[in-house]
Amino acid sequence: MRRLSKTRSIFLLLLALFVAGCQEKEDTPVKGSLKCYVDESLYNVVKAERDTFMVLYPQTKIEIVSVKAREGIAAVLNGETRLFISSRNLNEEEQKYFKQMKPDVRGFKFCYDAVVPIVKERSSTDEITLEGIQALFSEPTPKFKLFVPENNSGVYEYLKDRFGDKKDLKNVTLVKSEAEVIERVKSTNKGLGFVGLNSVEGVKGIKILEVGKTRSDGEALYFKPYVAYLVSETYPLIRTTTILINDPGVGIASGFATFLTSYEGQKIVSKNNLGPATVPVKMVELNRR
Repeated sequence: MRRLSKTRSIFLLLLALFVAGCQEKEDTPVKGSLKCYVDESLYNVVKAERDTFMVLYPQTKIEIVSVKAREGIAAVLNGETRLFISSRNLNEEEQKYFKQMKPDVRGFKFCYDAVVPIVKERSSTDEITLEGIQALFSEPTPKFKLFVPENNSGVYEYLKDRFGDKKDLKNVTLVKSEAEVIERVKSTNKGLGFVGLNSVEGVKGIKILEVGKTRSDGEALYFKPYVAYLVSETYPLIRTTTILINDPGVGIASGFATFLTSYEGQKIVSKNNLGPATVPVKMVELNRR
C-alpha cells in the first residue's frame, strides 16, 4: 500500500510538471498587459507607438501613464512600472543608485527630441538666440513673461542644466504641466514658454521660435526643430530620450521596447516629427517636415 501511494505521488508530480510545461506563459513579448509610464513630453509619440503595437499584436494591452521625468524614474526604481520612456538620461546620482540597487534595469536610446520656445501665433517675435534665452533666466525683462513646467519635469531639468548652471531657474512662472504652459502662453500677452517638441504636435494658436547659434563673427544661424536638424544634432536645444526597462523575464515590456527601437517604431518617431535614433533613415524622409 505504501509503495502504491509513493508511485501515485510520483505520477501526480510528473503530471503536474507536464501540465505546467504545456501551459502558455501569461506574459510574453507579444502577449500580456503592461502599464507603461511615459514622460509628458513624449506622450503623443508613445501613444501612436502603442496603438500600432496593439493592432499588430491583439493579445497585448498597454496602458499609457503620463508622468514627469523624475516621477517616472522613481517608478522604475520602486518597481511600480517595468517600462518608462524618459525625456532625459539619468543623472550621476541616479546612475549610481541604479548600479547599486537595480542592476537589472537597462537603458536604451529611443529618439531625438527638442525643447522648444513658444509664443502666441500672432506674436511679432519669430526667433531667439541661445544668448537671448540665457539672458531671460539671468535677469527680469519686460519683454516676456516666462512659463516652464514644474521642477520634476524633464523640461525644467534640461533648462536648469543648460542655462541655470544646475541651479533653480530665475524669473519664471512654474506651472503643473507642459499642457498648461501652452495654455498660459495662448492666454498671456508677451508670454513665452518652454515645452517638449512632441507636446505641440497638432496644437494651434502658438508658434515655435527659431533658435540661433551665434558664430565667431557675431552672426547668428537660426534653426527650426526639423527632423533632419535633430538627427544631425544641429538644432541648438536637442535632447536624447531614453527607454528604461526592468523586465528580467523578457515579457511584454521587452517586446514593446524592442518595437520602439525597431525600423517600424522609428518610422512612427519620424511621422511625429522627432528624430529617429536607432536605425538609419533616408534623408528624403527626414526632410519631410
